[in-house]
Amino acid sequence: MPSIQNNPNLLVQYLQKPASEFTKEDLIRYIAEREIEMVNFRYAAEDGKLKTINFKVTGHDELDMILATGERVDGSSIFSFLEADSSDLYLVPRYKTAFLNPFASIPSVDILCSFYNQNGEPLESSPENILRKAQKQFFKETGMKLKMMGELEFYVVSEATEADDFSENGYQSAEPFTRHENLRVEAIKLIAQCGGMVRFGHAENGRFSQHGKYFEQHEIEFAPVDPEDAADQLIIAKWILRMLGLKYKVNVTFIPKISLNQPGSGMHIHFVAEQGGKNCLVENGELTSTSLRMIAGVLELAPALTAFGNPTPVSYLRFMPGQNVPSHICWGKQNRSTLIRVPLAWSSNIPFGAILNNQEQAKIDYTFRQTIEYRGFDGSANPYLLSAALIVGFMKGLSDHEAVKKSDEYFCAGNLFLHNQQTESNEKQFNLLPMSCRESADTLERFREDFETNQIFPKSIINHTILKLRSFNDKELSENLKTYGENQDLLDLIDEYLNNM
Repeated sequence: MPSIQNNPNLLVQYLQKPASEFTKEDLIRYIAEREIEMVNFRYAAEDGKLKTINFKVTGHDELDMILATGERVDGSSIFSFLEADSSDLYLVPRYKTAFLNPFASIPSVDILCSFYNQNGEPLESSPENILRKAQKQFFKETGMKLKMMGELEFYVVSEATEADDFSENGYQSAEPFTRHENLRVEAIKLIAQCGGMVRFGHAENGRFSQHGKYFEQHEIEFAPVDPEDAADQLIIAKWILRMLGLKYKVNVTFIPKISLNQPGSGMHIHFVAEQGGKNCLVENGELTSTSLRMIAGVLELAPALTAFGNPTPVSYLRFMPGQNVPSHICWGKQNRSTLIRVPLAWSSNIPFGAILNNQEQAKIDYTFRQTIEYRGFDGSANPYLLSAALIVGFMKGLSDHEAVKKSDEYFCAGNLFLHNQQTESNEKQFNLLPMSCRESADTLERFREDFETNQIFPKSIINHTILKLRSFNDKELSENLKTYGENQDLLDLIDEYLNNM
């Protein structure tokens, strides 16, 4: 974590303490001394979008009251599964999430919130509380602490011009061969100011013109942090990027697929498990039984994970054959064609910089950097729910005595993008992810007991998720697109979601 002096979070700089130690009194002092006029309570509901209540700062007592007790809200308008006759909820701020709003014309402090019911208990069905329950159960069962991080891919959509004659592959292109680097760089700066732990950003592969519009793909990657913090920063990052889209007069979209012939956008999630400050995924340069068990557990639940990580019909366009997106349920080392990838290791302790620059440097243990990546999710997902679902998979694998053996059965050494049909007799035959919301819902129903164990996912949430997925009636969509290609159904589907993600 950056030192207090170098931390880009403006509240951390001013209060001279890490965000995790913010108190109510700290926020009141900052608001008074910095002459902040508005306090905005923020939260993410079912759709994963950031919503808000605005409070005018009128005095110390009023400010103290709302920070201490929160505010009442209509839960039935936030969560469709709550009935109107018993839907009042308390919205309570989480002080550590406070940040100075970088877009407000009136000086404003924004704070992410959690939901409590009429009995003063955390709302069991709110997304951030489901993730919190999963984290607590994981620690209770394993004694390990989890960290997660996201890779967020998105497209910037602008008017096409004659100057858009760039090569097809835009991966890590720089100005002047990319148009929207300034937007991405500003986003990185603002996300960090608002408390996000950003590692880097770059241009991605997608870059094309279509129907008078220019589409340019980018990615921002975060650092591993507490899972709740990781979900928070994804929510804030998406909001910042959309706000910058308004500023730059372009459209920023997290739609999973814009065209069958162009790269789609995912939201990859990396994870690491630690105990006593030590990375439990690797030892002596090899994956531990802990990591193999976690991999096997997640892959066993992978078909049902799509219910939380791929919740819209357009999500499943990414999994169609020929899209170069992992759709086979398997894992591999440094293999981007598999659903789970173990990235290039940092376990060799080779001081590359010192060697390249002819300098002496002691070998440093960088195994703490080793993560494992799940590559199937996309930006239409609610990050709290998909993170909680992943943790359920981790626990399933860690409690299964056959999980290490199963992980070997799931292992893939080949490039599945070159062998989509797996026709060679000596190849392993891996199952595929669901190809529609309907299929995902059916799978979740079969696996629902895993998610409801220890009351992590309430039955109401599982029921609601299944009904929502089935309501799309998309069972035949992928099959029709295989036959007819980019037909009007696809164009209408993309138009529906392009500006809504």
